[in-house]
Amino acid sequence: MIIFNLLILSSSGVCDNFNCIFVKFFVLFSMEKFGKHHYSFLIFLLFITPLFGLFSYNSGYGYDALEYLVMGRSLNEGYQMYDFIPSKSWLWYVFVQGGINLFGGDFNHETVTALITVLFVACGLSVYRVIKKLTGNTFQAVVAGVLTMICSFFMEMNFLEPEAPIVILAVWALYFLVRKGFGAWIIGGVLLGIAMLMKSVAMFYVAAAGVFVFYEWLVLKSIDFKRFFIKGFGLMLGFAIPLVFSLVYFHFTGKLEEHIYWSYMYPFGSYPPHTLFLVKLLIKTFWFISLMALALVFSFKQSNVIFRKNSLFVLAFLFGMFSLIALMKSQASHYFYTAAPFFAITIALIFGGFSKRIMTTKFVVPLMGMVGIVGAVTFWTRPDAVKRFLHVASYEGERYVNETINKHLSEGDKALFIDFGTYFYFQTHRYPNVPFINTEMQTSDYILRNTDTYEVALRDPSLKMVIFGNRPAIIDDSTMAESAANKVALDKLRAELEKSFVADYDSLLKLKFWLRK
Repeated sequence: MIIFNLLILSSSGVCDNFNCIFVKFFVLFSMEKFGKHHYSFLIFLLFITPLFGLFSYNSGYGYDALEYLVMGRSLNEGYQMYDFIPSKSWLWYVFVQGGINLFGGDFNHETVTALITVLFVACGLSVYRVIKKLTGNTFQAVVAGVLTMICSFFMEMNFLEPEAPIVILAVWALYFLVRKGFGAWIIGGVLLGIAMLMKSVAMFYVAAAGVFVFYEWLVLKSIDFKRFFIKGFGLMLGFAIPLVFSLVYFHFTGKLEEHIYWSYMYPFGSYPPHTLFLVKLLIKTFWFISLMALALVFSFKQSNVIFRKNSLFVLAFLFGMFSLIALMKSQASHYFYTAAPFFAITIALIFGGFSKRIMTTKFVVPLMGMVGIVGAVTFWTRPDAVKRFLHVASYEGERYVNETINKHLSEGDKALFIDFGTYFYFQTHRYPNVPFINTEMQTSDYILRNTDTYEVALRDPSLKMVIFGNRPAIIDDSTMAESAANKVALDKLRAELEKSFVADYDSLLKLKFWLRK
């Protein structure tokens, strides 16, 4: 039964090595001693995993993932971390490199889908196992795990995003942080420190844990000041360990300044906030927000148990609320996912706290029906998303992109792709002679101090092709496209193009590109 379900994708031509990894993964999981009620989550996994894999495969790479894949692949080919400006912390790119290499090293749709789906399953399993271990309540564990995995469909986890491994680390940090031992809090801090090395959003979990300790000391009065100090010190000590090792490593590799700036200073200081994706976020997550709101209404009937005696609930709720701070910078759906599993846990704890008389099919079925209806409406408002369940995508056109671009280039030639940069770098297996692979916000920050970047790059004789002038947006960063620094840099680019390059055009791609004279 396990193998049959997991081979659905590979038999459809989605992934040749999909079944090998997943069969081992699920067999190890199913070897555990399940009680009769535990099988409900395993059955759900066997049903939902191939469905999610197909959905992910048909979704394509996604905008963000192309950057991660280009930089991850560059680490395999002699480039070092910070040779290109990263949008995330360094460990995420190393994780992508290692994850793809684990699946054979081919950076293609099959291996990327396999990695994404492993993370999808690992998120659901982690939530399920942690809640089962901490509460002993199978119902609560199943609800939390199922909701976490359903959220993946609506919060862009069908693309390769760092939020998935961050959530896994944070969920297991939660497991240790609700325990009493000093060593457990150190371990919890270490896990959050590792997550911080993937993306700075992990800092909000640390802040939430700090507030939780204050809550125990000042509100619950369940610990004295000595215990408060020990817990807080253990958390910060554990959190600091991975960060200090990281600083030491980059100090000895000569990249300390770049590491500090792009991992800490830029995300918290220079990254400009915007509301470009707010409406889309609300549409995609309305069903989950509604369910959370309903759960909080029910929570008032058991507030003494939930808020005053259940440390797991309080810490999970704080993890969810604090991680939402990231939405003040951007409302991309995957930003919400760092909160979703913890809200799923609080929902499960609230509904699981009712008596068996209330938690009957008369209550559960209408509740899940409401969630299903709202979720279905969300999907149907985006027919393109629904189509991802109904076919297996063909990506044959990508070969033409590769051939069209590379026929103008020789081995060792550089290319500068301003338009759709990460896509063309990835498809053509080329790299630029500038320290960035897109023109997003972090690149605008770099251009602010280096307005002659494009001009210097175009004067380099190894640069043989430029793709520029195919879209009205000019650069990826719409918030800074009209800034003085970008205008100066782009004017220098245009002047150098006219002087040293000649325009060509591909009618099939509908693409203008510039070749060195």
